[in-house]
Amino acid sequence: MKYFQAKATVVDADMDGDRALLDLEENTYFTLNPTASTIWAAISEPQPLQVLVTEVTEKFDVSEEECRSDVEALLQDMVAANLVNEVEA
Repeated sequence: MKYFQAKATVVDADMDGDRALLDLEENTYFTLNPTASTIWAAISEPQPLQVLVTEVTEKFDVSEEECRSDVEALLQDMVAANLVNEVEA
């Protein structure tokens, strides 16, 4: 099973409900909307996809089916941007 975890070299700060991320290794800056910020907060520890989908569906008015595909896409973007590690458990 795949788990997702924020890289330790990425620092974040709250910006009025959004989050700003700075990758200290790559010196790149990203901003996250409230939904992505919810996921970011959850992946401070390794989490499977289902836990992240549940976090979002409990906080926002979205179906699990729609949420799952959006969360998967976001996680893949974060992995590609070197913000998140994919780990096997």
